Amino acid sequence: MKPRSNTMARLLTRRLAWIALAVLLANLALIWAYYGTDREALQDEFVDRQMARLEASLISTGEGGYRIGDRARTLFETHSEAYGFVLLGADGPALDEANSGLIPAAAFAQNRFADDWIARLSEGTPELIVAAHTIGPPGAELRLVFVARGDPANLLTYALIAEFIGHIAVPLLPAILLLLGSNALMLHRSLNPVSRAAAWARALRPGVGDTEPMPKTGLGEIDDLLHATGRALDRLTEALSAEKRRAAEAAHALRTPLAAFTARLDQLPDNEATASLRADLAQLSRTVRQILASANADMVAIKPGAHIDLGSIAEAVVAALAPVAIRQDAELELRREGVVPTIRGDEEAITLALVNLVENAIIHAGGLITVAVGPGALLSVRDRGPGLLEDSSDRLFEPFRQGPNAPATGAGLGLSIVARVQRAHDGAVTARTHPDGGAEFCLSFDVDG
Repeated sequence: MKPRSNTMARLLTRRLAWIALAVLLANLALIWAYYGTDREALQDEFVDRQMARLEASLISTGEGGYRIGDRARTLFETHSEAYGFVLLGADGPALDEANSGLIPAAAFAQNRFADDWIARLSEGTPELIVAAHTIGPPGAELRLVFVARGDPANLLTYALIAEFIGHIAVPLLPAILLLLGSNALMLHRSLNPVSRAAAWARALRPGVGDTEPMPKTGLGEIDDLLHATGRALDRLTEALSAEKRRAAEAAHALRTPLAAFTARLDQLPDNEATASLRADLAQLSRTVRQILASANADMVAIKPGAHIDLGSIAEAVVAALAPVAIRQDAELELRREGVVPTIRGDEEAITLALVNLVENAIIHAGGLITVAVGPGALLSVRDRGPGLLEDSSDRLFEPFRQGPNAPATGAGLGLSIVARVQRAHDGAVTARTHPDGGAEFCLSFDVDG
């Protein structure tokens, strides 16, 4: 099986993805360089985040009273030694607090500081951060004081992650995904003419006149390539036609003297020498037929709507070769197994392939030879001979390939012709040693072909 290769669209999309990843990593590096090296900026960021979280959980208790909701107090309960806050009213009393002992007394004073401020006190270790912010509804005049000593809850890390999300995940990732998706769609549509051109080129068969019309892609370079491919195919078809013509002329030129030679042999008395000459003539005649068939095998033209019955072909071949089998002390048997559909193909070419398989079985094995039709679009020929040599099935279909013990009755073209006929039908030919003995060759066809 041919390994699946990457398509150009997939390759370009993957490269765009790598470029997008590089841009993403570059942004991560820039954010890290900016915030990761500026500790105070990160501290300001996590203080603002905590202030906003506390203000969002502010609850009115009625009659001018306010408190911080329970969900925002978890940090202060878990790390009572590091974080604290106090909520001050308009006249200065504490409306709510958590770990207020951490807060310096000066931070409680009204009108001593601006409404929003942050201070870093180096007294003690680690550094103490104190911040104040005016919160609450208009007219409430509430002031929230927040303090942090150290960072056991990794608020700095969360602040940095929040910056990554805010500067990359939210604005950049959707843009990258949109870019990749639009580019993949654009590449697929842009390369669609190339795919159509490749499909047309794959369907071409040298020597076959009825080909699909050349697609018009609208792209100058691809159209030039298609025209060049068509011209090359025309030249190859001309060369194959010339080869077929020369083979036919040679075969025709040889048939007349062979027929005359056969007629003269028939006038001679039967003896060992005459029998040997007849066998040599039969071998020469079969070689001539195979040379002509080999030239024709490369130019099989399957006409649209040409549906044939494999069963009828098998019956005709068995009937035609029965006398040959009798002369060789062989016996032909025809079997039909299951439902056999009609297939699209060339009847003459398939008949030629089956004749070659049956003749090979008669010559190389003799005895009982079974020609089976079905199940499905399948023809098989099985003999009761010694079977195939190990690891030889892949080389059997090479031109001029003969087994080490094969009789000198041909040129080694029969199986090569069979393989080429099957390729022309998008079918396959397989060979194996049957479990019950003997060699078995199978021709399989595509029903939708």
